[in-house]
Order: sequence, then C-alpha cells, then structure tokens
Amino acid sequence: MAEIKSILSTLIYAFFPKRCSFCNNVISPSVDICNVCKKSIPYVKPPICMTCGRGKEECLCKGKQIFYTCLSAPFYYENEVKKCILNFKFYSKISNAKILANEMAKTARCNYGQKAFDIITYVPLTNESLKIRGYNQSLLLALEVGKILKLKPPMNIISKIYDTPAQHTMNSSMRKGNLAGVFEITDPESVKDKTILLCDDIATTGATLNECAKMLVLSGAKEVCCLTAAVTRKNSIA
Repeated sequence: MAEIKSILSTLIYAFFPKRCSFCNNVISPSVDICNVCKKSIPYVKPPICMTCGRGKEECLCKGKQIFYTCLSAPFYYENEVKKCILNFKFYSKISNAKILANEMAKTARCNYGQKAFDIITYVPLTNESLKIRGYNQSLLLALEVGKILKLKPPMNIISKIYDTPAQHTMNSSMRKGNLAGVFEITDPESVKDKTILLCDDIATTGATLNECAKMLVLSGAKEVCCLTAAVTRKNSIA
C-alpha cells in the first residue's frame, strides 16, 4: 500500500508539480518556498514597532490615535510577497493563503505568544464585493491562522455596510475619513471583555484595521491585536 501511494504521489507531482507560492518556480514536494525566495523575501526584521508592525526604521505611528493594541506582519509588501498577495487576492490563487498564514502564525507566536485570544476574526467585505470576488481573502487567512494557533473558527462579527473607494487609491490624509461609519459589530455581546485577533492581508496606514478595532473596542472588547500578511514601507505611502 505504501509503495502504491509513493508511485501515485510521484505521478501526481510529474503532472502537477508543486510550485513556490512567491515566484511560481517548481519546487520539491517537501518544501513551500524555493531557496532563492527564502533569501530574497522582504521579512520584517527586529527591532519592530508593535504599533505599526514595521521595523523601527520604517515606523509610521507617531501622533496617531489607535484603538488596537498592536500590529504584526511577517513581510513587507514588495517584490515576491506583493506578487504572492496579488495572485491570492485578485487571481484566485487561494492556495497562497496557507503559506502566508503559516508565516503570519509564526509572527503571532513570536510577538503575541503571551496572549490568550478568545476570538479570531477578519476585515470584512461588503456583500456586493464578496459576490464579485467570490471569497474574502482576509477570512481565508484567518481560517488558516486559526488552525495553526489552535483557535476556534473565525467569527463573523464585523460587517461592512457599504463600499468605499479602495484605500490604496487615496492619500494618507483621506484614508481615515473614507472609512468613518463603514463598519459595524453584528453581535456586540459576543465581544465584551474578549481579547481579539484581527486578521487582514495588507496594512498600509492601518486605517482599516484601526476602524474595525475602534468598533470592537466601543462594543466592549478588552483588547484587539492585529495580524496581517504584509505591511507597506513608509516610502510607498502618499
């Protein structure tokens, strides 16, 4: 039986080889990232600012009012990571969720290891956007992160009432106002006195995460920690 399984695995790999989630090159079935990408991927390296999730030299949080306690991400949003997230988010490469979530979970264990999360949740899409895309990439990341961290399945506790212009199309001064009143908590009682892990794909200024965190805190959440796959560098923010 073991020999048959081995033969089948070899045949499957021959016709459907495993590919690196970052560069799409063929890789061994036993690894997730090719050696070239391992060396060139833009990891966020310590010392890290736990407010904006960036290395200290990239810190962007001076003078900002925030409602979440901390923000962490394994990567900067550039090069191979950017391609990986774009393929995942817009081109239905859903399998990329696992490799991204695996790195997110490692980051959460490193930076939030002392915290016991009651709830894991995610930044929502409007129903209209969900129908167009077919899936919420932030939910898929939260699902995978939750499995690795052995948390209960993500809770659908934040809703987005209406669509707004994409945050990346606006300058930093416009982003905060763009999201005012957009999110609401569907079950305020469920978040009272809870420590919450809030997941998303990318943090630019952090305005989206902050608005979601604000609504959670106003609904009685004890603490909100944010976790994304990537953060942008400060020179990429207008």
